Amino acid sequence: MSFANKLIDAYNTKWSFINTFTVVFVLPTKFSEYSDLFRDIDLHIINVDTPQFTNQPVEVFFGNKWNIHNGRDELYRFSITFRDKNQMELYAAFVKMYHSTREDFFDNVKMTVSILKDRDWKDEDLLKSFSTYEDVIIESVSQLQFNNTTEDQIAEFTVNFKTTKPNMKR
Repeated sequence: MSFANKLIDAYNTKWSFINTFTVVFVLPTKFSEYSDLFRDIDLHIINVDTPQFTNQPVEVFFGNKWNIHNGRDELYRFSITFRDKNQMELYAAFVKMYHSTREDFFDNVKMTVSILKDRDWKDEDLLKSFSTYEDVIIESVSQLQFNNTTEDQIAEFTVNFKTTKPNMKR
């Protein structure tokens, strides 16, 4: 195949863009007070780091040869970085939810987080489910950095989540 044909193929490829996505939180009833706050959550999201699929490998040298297996899966961890508003309203909500995960039963604090892929090209579906993470709890909420040496800057923080049930939709 000639260079010109490869270039045409590259131009005609419908590449997937990473800035076209929607995140949906399904909160437990315990956190129903935050339903209005989470209604426009996409406005606050800067980026999402999806889980790494990895395992605790089993590697044994026996009978003069290596025996390997992937072993048990590690927990699936993902993170979302947010912008905040209304004097740290979202940050305070996540910290409160984090504390609830330590003080309440798992079934009362678990949530579902779905990532939907928005269309990149006009002939694609409007929203396509990319992945859904069920039985999610908050693992940590990052610190905030207040700083007098910068210009006006929107507050940002990261929330780390973990789950045992990732469900890739492809």
